Amino acid sequence: MRNAGKQVERIMADLAGCGLNAVADLLRGQEPFTEGLHYPPDDARDAKTGARFYYHAHAGPLDEHGHFHLFAPISPSRREAEDCTKDLVQLVAISMDVWGMPQALFSINQWVSGGRWRDAGKTLDLLGRYRVEHAYPSWMVNRWITAMLRLFHPHIAALLAARDKAIGEAATGISVAAVRADRRRPVVAIMPIDVGELLAELHQLESQAGECQETASSALER
Repeated sequence: MRNAGKQVERIMADLAGCGLNAVADLLRGQEPFTEGLHYPPDDARDAKTGARFYYHAHAGPLDEHGHFHLFAPISPSRREAEDCTKDLVQLVAISMDVWGMPQALFSINQWVSGGRWRDAGKTLDLLGRYRVEHAYPSWMVNRWITAMLRLFHPHIAALLAARDKAIGEAATGISVAAVRADRRRPVVAIMPIDVGELLAELHQLESQAGECQETASSALER
């Protein structure tokens, strides 16, 4: 998390230095931004890992500018080079506010994006393999998204557990498959996040660890 946090912080600072953020950088040259369309139009796909994402906006439960949807193939052998959309698993979505800052993580129901469904544990396994590191549509945004998943891994684990619990509780008297196909339930779980707050916590922990090491070293010298 510390390493991912440093990368997220560095990328956001580099973008801010150019008057940009992750959303603005991704949408450069694709104005006007149109609700419902995917950005980039053919989605961002990593040829090696099969990982994929796109950004879009539509009416929903969050007050936002838009959100990133992140996907991974069900197995490394089923990559997006084959365009096997049906074998993709929705990992998580990142909601962005009007200033282009991440404000929440959320998990959608299966019918929204289709593809495969995996429980929290297996989805986290796929999350660990997620990498989009090529230049298109934005090398900075691709690396930022990959690092965000590492930085917020514990939060995503809790979100997916809450998703599975909500699906299970809603399946009283009906099948789980019916709940996953329920069009009245597009979003299953939401978790607000604050990147700056988490980075500050990590900096404090790192500082405390450094102080402990110095104290231990001094004690050994004495």
